[in-house]
Amino acid sequence: MFEPPGEVGTGGRQRRAHEGTESIMMRYSERKRAILGWVMAAALSSGCAGAKFAPSAPGPGVPRISNFRIEPHMVEKGGQVTLRFDFRDPDGDITEVYLGLKREVADFTFTTGLRPIVLSRGRYFGQTEGIVEERITVRIKRRFSLLSSEKRGYEGSMVEPEKTEEEISGIRVYEIFVIDGRGQVSNHLRARVTVR
Repeated sequence: MFEPPGEVGTGGRQRRAHEGTESIMMRYSERKRAILGWVMAAALSSGCAGAKFAPSAPGPGVPRISNFRIEPHMVEKGGQVTLRFDFRDPDGDITEVYLGLKREVADFTFTTGLRPIVLSRGRYFGQTEGIVEERITVRIKRRFSLLSSEKRGYEGSMVEPEKTEEEISGIRVYEIFVIDGRGQVSNHLRARVTVR
């Protein structure tokens, strides 16, 4: 005897009710992931990673920087560039020069808001104005995760076992600022370099 789905005795109604619950749970899970993605994007784009280094309000004794440039503005992979900018600090107590990677576009990947690092410490202390000049090496790297031997046999050898990263081309936007002896943070300036 044939009973259509949903009729008593076949479990059809229970199955349909169970499928409905799974569908609701799947939509709920997808919404949670979408909301989490938006929250993470908002946190990265709002600059909360660099909130500790927010610029001090302009005033007496607060250092100011201007005319930030990267020379050359195009460089080969692993090449060196010179960072230059003008500074003014009436107190002459600049203690640290910070360099942050604000954005990076490489290999179809967009990265933002990486924490700034100290580029120079104490080198410009005692100077009330001048030009900061620092050299850095620019490297954009693609990192590979090593594949297990089982996966390597199936997927082919796209990555040699000893190779964990390679240099690639891209664009970097650097941000620079200084901090004086009283902890006052200068304005922030940005400049771009292209890696070929």
